[in-house]
Amino acid sequence: MGVGLVGAGSTAVGSGKYGKNTVGEIENMINRTKLERENYQKQAKSAENSKRISELDERLNNLKTRLDKLKEKQDNGECQTCENRKYQDGSDDPGVSFKTAAKVGPEGAAAAVRGHEYEHVYRNQAKAAQEGKEIVYQNVRIKTAICPECGKSYVSGGETTTVTKSKPVEKSDTENAVSADNKNAKSPEKNSGENSLEKRFSVGMYDRELEIGQFLNIVA
Repeated sequence: MGVGLVGAGSTAVGSGKYGKNTVGEIENMINRTKLERENYQKQAKSAENSKRISELDERLNNLKTRLDKLKEKQDNGECQTCENRKYQDGSDDPGVSFKTAAKVGPEGAAAAVRGHEYEHVYRNQAKAAQEGKEIVYQNVRIKTAICPECGKSYVSGGETTTVTKSKPVEKSDTENAVSADNKNAKSPEKNSGENSLEKRFSVGMYDRELEIGQFLNIVA
């Protein structure tokens, strides 16, 4: 994971906002406040209800003011969420960048994340060489997402995937020489029929017709 895995990745963290809420969150708050005010307005008039309705009206005005300011800043391209976004490595590799959350502007995020992921690529290659393994597959993926505040696409992180396998065991020169000798060695020639019979009847057996063999000179 890099800035983000499973390898190696980096993830955008700590997204900043204007105040404490995004445009969508403030719009939801406004809608809920309106519904609450309508419920009080439907109830019988009382001093307590009138006070509550007045408080909700004041809250609605404050929310609308905040919403207008946020939209104005968005129109001017001033999105603090994108401006204050931070990235942090999520892998267990202590030798790469972004081990602590670091702020990266939108214009430099892609290059920063890509550079970080290639740190994982090179370190994984070195690790495989040390362990006597070979690289089967490596891939770097740069991930994107949509900013909830301004709606713009941004680099949300990266991920490096490395697959390795053990190298086949190589035979030593001695083992190769023995294998070659065994391969080139000729199988013993078959004995002639007579020699074969002589070998067959060499101990304790005697063929009277061929007069080959020996008797056992042991008395039990």
